Amino acid sequence: MSCPRSSRPAFLAGAVALALILVPAGLTATSTAKPPWAGATITQPPQPKNGPGGRAHPYRGFRVTAGGSGNDAWYAFEPTRPRPRKAPLAIVMHGYFEFAGYDQMYAFISHTVRRGSIVIYPRWQTSIADPCPGPFNIEPCINSSVNGINGAISYLRSSRKRVQPNLRETSYFGFSFGGILTANLANRYLALGLPKPRAIFLDDPEDSGLAGGGEPALDDSLGGIPPSTKFECHSGAEGALVQNKGGVDTASCNAVFPKIPQIPNKNKDLVLTHTDSHGQPTLSSAHGVCAGGAPGFGPANAYDWNFCWKVWDALRSCAYSGTDCRYALGNTPEHRSLGRWSDGVPVTPLKIQNAAPIVP
Repeated sequence: MSCPRSSRPAFLAGAVALALILVPAGLTATSTAKPPWAGATITQPPQPKNGPGGRAHPYRGFRVTAGGSGNDAWYAFEPTRPRPRKAPLAIVMHGYFEFAGYDQMYAFISHTVRRGSIVIYPRWQTSIADPCPGPFNIEPCINSSVNGINGAISYLRSSRKRVQPNLRETSYFGFSFGGILTANLANRYLALGLPKPRAIFLDDPEDSGLAGGGEPALDDSLGGIPPSTKFECHSGAEGALVQNKGGVDTASCNAVFPKIPQIPNKNKDLVLTHTDSHGQPTLSSAHGVCAGGAPGFGPANAYDWNFCWKVWDALRSCAYSGTDCRYALGNTPEHRSLGRWSDGVPVTPLKIQNAAPIVP
């Protein structure tokens, strides 16, 4: 499920809200000389100009097309200015409670398409229990997602005037309940007739806990995901791990990782972000770390470009061309680092593991 990182509610009726305790950061010095930032507001790291997650985009715009209907609707985003003949495909899955549009992941989509990928955004939900009642029966949502993905692919391939998807370079991103859907879709890609997943990024996947702990909406095994897939699963220290029912050790990514032993450690990571209130605004690890820019989630921030977009860019580059792997896989400085506050203090780095459980 998905709920705003700004308001930090739990996911469905009966869940409880969390509260952040913000501790003011102070500076101490033994000399009379003051650092240049003394008295100034400490601000977040800026977006880098170049590299994974950077603001330099080879494409200056994109075209959006809506298609399908109801729970089988979809959006397709094609890079423009200039328009490439073909492009890698990114399938981005929204979380629960988004019943129309694409606001929830707009900033993430915009970055992805202007970096040169087609984005397909299946509109798999139209109301709280339509087409599926959350974790109690996920299959109708699986079916709607497949219909949306295949409908968008068929549309793109029906005319040479559209950017053609390179299905051999397909990656999947899923947020919240969309992360559970993404894991199951990737696991069943052969049976469902979907493009083979080359890279997968799950952001705080969870199914609400209403049907019990351990994310029971996940497939019993995720052994259908190819071992060559570059795979990252992220949980926030104040996100689904602690907001969900059933206990930290079996929630969110801790439920996913024991199901993918076929993927070697070199190709997968389990990561954790922490809330960091050293400067302003606070970098929150509540549910929705990668949903910056969406209504209710606050503007895009340093966790978007120095974590979500960076890892997503690098994970796909690693899968397609063997480049930038150190930014997305392994316990490397480039992967761990989330930038520095304006006074030079590092943002609390990623916690990176190859095995569950990961705990705050």
